[in-house]
Amino acid sequence: MDVGIKHFNLDRLASSTMQSHRLVQWVTKNYGCTVSEILYNDLNKRHFELGQKLNDQKMLVEAASAAGVDAQKAEAFLASGEGEMEIEGALHILRRMGIHSIPNFIVGAQHILSGAVHSSELVKLFREIEKTGKGAPESAFADVLGIPDTVVEQPLVYNQATA
Repeated sequence: MDVGIKHFNLDRLASSTMQSHRLVQWVTKNYGCTVSEILYNDLNKRHFELGQKLNDQKMLVEAASAAGVDAQKAEAFLASGEGEMEIEGALHILRRMGIHSIPNFIVGAQHILSGAVHSSELVKLFREIEKTGKGAPESAFADVLGIPDTVVEQPLVYNQATA
């Protein structure tokens, strides 16, 4: 319950996540991290609670639209092959890091927590980083995903209504 999943749907069907990852990456580049986090949270709810497939183009367009993305642009993007090479590049980085399953939490390019860790472990890690006084560590994936520094450096705007 710490992560907000009230009912984990164990009957959901497995599906390829390439389309959803491409969409989140494209939204991050074009709409910013706050919008992509809203989309990502909605996709998690749709998949883990409602059992929807992460490769359902209609569902992905609906989720993007609900996050504030132009539905026609999202649909056109999903119909293209754009972003596939970047996602493959990110998967290559994950394999090099020895990550082959979920969940894993990568904070910056250096801190990895594996498994379904309790939220207190994440808070502990964030406090350790905070103590260094260096700010947020670098991104492990921004370069390979083509996400500009200006987007990565934008603060997230947390809105209780969208959480």
